[in-house]
Amino acid sequence: MDIRSVVLAACVGLGIAAAPGGPASAHAELIGSSPTADSSVSQVSEVSVTAGEELLDIGKNAEGFVLSVQDSDGLYYGDGCVTVDGDTASMPVSLSAAGNYMVTYRVVSNDGHPVEGEFSFTFTGDNTATQGVGSVERPTCGKSAAAAADITPWIGFATVPLILGAIWIVIRTLGKRKSEDHLN
Repeated sequence: MDIRSVVLAACVGLGIAAAPGGPASAHAELIGSSPTADSSVSQVSEVSVTAGEELLDIGKNAEGFVLSVQDSDGLYYGDGCVTVDGDTASMPVSLSAAGNYMVTYRVVSNDGHPVEGEFSFTFTGDNTATQGVGSVERPTCGKSAAAAADITPWIGFATVPLILGAIWIVIRTLGKRKSEDHLN
């Protein structure tokens, strides 16, 4: 054996030893969803994705996980609160009308790698279900878009008297200083 053959054999051996193994280094992949991708359904109370291995649940509102449902007009549905149970992440949702919906997901596999993607389904409608209201912004768990919209005008109403009161105090203070300057 010449030196080139020995070096080549050593390089191939190192390459094989350093190469990642099969299943041991594989990351989680999506193996299922509800509703099923490209399906047509008449009832939807939640959306979920199922991975090929357990998901990393750190227990605090599934932070790092995202499930969002969007209609063809760009409105979002659901509350943004993802629940993790083993290999499945889910979120409750009430849809408003029949039509096409897109589910976008990002979950974290047990080895810490994110798995993300999207799928669509068609909702044919359910006249017996409570109809959901869409939101222009993607919902964040624990923050209601409707509650934020209801409180926003009150912030303005509460701020105006505070500003007027501060102006009044400044004018009174400046007026007293001016009158005291004339006494000297």
